[in-house]
Amino acid sequence: MRSLRSAAPASDGSCGWHSPRLLHLSIYTILSRRSVRRHNAVSARAFVAVDTDEVASLLP
Repeated sequence: MRSLRSAAPASDGSCGWHSPRLLHLSIYTILSRRSVRRHNAVSARAFVAVDTDEVASLLP
């Protein structure tokens, strides 16, 4: 009985890095970081476009 109890946690794969929860969390973190970078790039482009538009409107 005792050996079955000690072997049970290792056999279900819920310990260490192979945990589905940790794997899901890392994938979510990577995707969210990518989306933040993409959002920052789009925002920067939009800001530059608005900024150059304002400068162009000041020209005679």
